[in-house]
Amino acid sequence: MFADLSARDIHDCHQIAARCRDLGSDVDAWRNQLLNELRTIVDAQVIISSEIEHFGNSTEQDTRYLGTHRDGWISQDAEVRWREYAQSIPVERTPEYPYLSKFSGETLVLSRDQIWGRETWYRSHTFNEIHRECGIDDYIISICPTNIEDRCTTLWLHKGVGSRDFTNRERVIVSMLHMIINQEIGTYLAAADEPKLATLTKRRREVLERLLMGDSEKQIAFHFDVARATIHDHVLAIYRHFDVSSRGELLAKFIGRAKPRL
Repeated sequence: MFADLSARDIHDCHQIAARCRDLGSDVDAWRNQLLNELRTIVDAQVIISSEIEHFGNSTEQDTRYLGTHRDGWISQDAEVRWREYAQSIPVERTPEYPYLSKFSGETLVLSRDQIWGRETWYRSHTFNEIHRECGIDDYIISICPTNIEDRCTTLWLHKGVGSRDFTNRERVIVSMLHMIINQEIGTYLAAADEPKLATLTKRRREVLERLLMGDSEKQIAFHFDVARATIHDHVLAIYRHFDVSSRGELLAKFIGRAKPRL
């Protein structure tokens, strides 16, 4: 499948993964990095990424969406309109459902033409009344398992209206990068259901940074010129946030990950 890629393509995919890894402690940061770079490398307009449990052969009620990131809409109104449309149709009635429901744990990449057929797509209400008005046209869906049991991520990439369709090379780039990234979710890359750094206060993120550097509470208090008791309260709040009870357990959460960028 990867025969269509050049050595430079493969190198670029690994470089993108490395830059995501540099942000690996922060799921929002590394996801946004991935979406932005992947959009650029395959010339996509919109990209949507979700992390999902119990996807595929299970019932829709069992499926659990853990986190979704979106990038590239031409306007907020376009994104809202597309999301309202997507939420208004039961998943089992979508043209994608017969394909997506067959996902059984192996990486699956689908094109718009595989799902719709080119002529049918351009005659459809979906394209003419929704996608075109939202500025999007050709699309790819990639579903890839992670190393976390019964969990996968999805990538939906859309070309802009008036753009050329995705090439086979671009579809393969999406597949390769998706597989590289998913091998690292839960290890070098934070998973969607892990406690988020963004929900800590600025001062607690600063204290966390000093803890990960190996500073004691006394050293941190001296650095910020505050009482040691104040820092101790921040440390206990950080422990609660990450559901740990000691510095050793906290440090274990970040083994192999780049330190958070504050």
